[in-house]
Amino acid sequence: MSLSQNETHLLLRIGFLPSGWAAERLQALGAEAFVEEQLQPERIPEDPEVARKLARLKLLEMEPRLLARAFDGEGRAYVELLRRHLWRNGQSRRRLEARMAAFWTNHFYVPAEAAGHHLADYHRTLERHALGSFRDLLFAVARHPAMLTYLNNDSNVAEHPNENYARELLELHTLGVDGGYTEQDVKEAARALTGWTTHPRAIGGFFFNPDAHDKGNKTILGRTFPAGRGIEDGLALLDLLARHPGTARFVATKLALWFVSDAPPEGLVRRLADVFLRARGELRPVLRALFSAPEFYAARGQRLRSPIEFLAAAIEVTGVAFLDDWILLDTLNRLEQPFLGWKTPDGYPTRARAWSSTSGLLARWQVALELAQEADGDPEGGWGLLSHLENRDPAARTVGEWVDKATRQVWGREPSGAQLAALVDYTSDGQGAGRPLTPTLAGRKRGGLYALLLAAPEFQWT
Repeated sequence: MSLSQNETHLLLRIGFLPSGWAAERLQALGAEAFVEEQLQPERIPEDPEVARKLARLKLLEMEPRLLARAFDGEGRAYVELLRRHLWRNGQSRRRLEARMAAFWTNHFYVPAEAAGHHLADYHRTLERHALGSFRDLLFAVARHPAMLTYLNNDSNVAEHPNENYARELLELHTLGVDGGYTEQDVKEAARALTGWTTHPRAIGGFFFNPDAHDKGNKTILGRTFPAGRGIEDGLALLDLLARHPGTARFVATKLALWFVSDAPPEGLVRRLADVFLRARGELRPVLRALFSAPEFYAARGQRLRSPIEFLAAAIEVTGVAFLDDWILLDTLNRLEQPFLGWKTPDGYPTRARAWSSTSGLLARWQVALELAQEADGDPEGGWGLLSHLENRDPAARTVGEWVDKATRQVWGREPSGAQLAALVDYTSDGQGAGRPLTPTLAGRKRGGLYALLLAAPEFQWT
């Protein structure tokens, strides 16, 4: 199977490897129909093995109050959520939904330690709206106990307004730092959100306390909010922000950063923002426009995988299973991106400069070696990793054919002449591309070959 450059690029940016089920499906449907199918994930039969693994994550289905009572409920749910993230972003057939859920997780960011026993429920909320309406998602986040508690709106009362959530609502969730609002707008928005708090017996945990609400008149972004109202103030504020042109531009920019490049073209951002406004914040039309844009396909090789994206993709290449939770957690720590471990509400950075330090790249190379070499063997070996790389091998008779096919499978393109020569020289022990590929030779060289492919810039950049 041979994919075009554009087809390979589309798969990589949605989160697939350029091989296997996704490549076959893309070639069968064509790019437009493939994207449309990904936008309707409920219509895609999930891979049976992935479905079985996801079904075992029972803690993620528990209501927060019950999870809080379970033994180490928060800690175990955190690990289950991480495994779910890696399986969905590295093995699921519904990859675009997973990529968008990850996008919103970083956009409406709440650290794991701050979310506590609400963490799993919060992520279910983000996932439920990942491909739907931005307005619905904004409203759901604004009323979720994880966000209200993290940004202190649960203590936002008329007598002592707390501006934390209101500030991040404008700066990080909707308009952006240069979105045209003033410090007075932040203060007025905080007043509009007084009384938005939590209660353990309320449905979903959200509770509006009318006695804590500032009922005076307010002016936000030039809009007058009349006196005497209650929860309507906050609802009107969220509606105003969801429909604001500044929000359309901010969300369009972040989507382009996520899927296109670190410096998305201005024309593309403007068009995506226009679609956002015309579609009243519905996300599917925006994504259709993005994945059909010439600027998207012109950005091949311009986006560096974040550490957790690299790990998910490397696990897909190697089929590694982490047998010990602590090794999985330690791996992400060494890659400098602990799961939901960023401390501030702006979420993890997405631009390459944040992830291209010397220590970060060295950690990627080390992890590539571990996944490809140390994992490929006996689970009693003590590494806590297990894979069967031989099951990933493309059929080949010679070393040259093996290297060429494996490279296309992992990178999505053929290696350059110099790259092919170096890989063949290593894999053949200097005997050349025509050396017959015996089981013994493949067994000796398989781990090293895949480690080199995973550590290469061609795998890091998509």
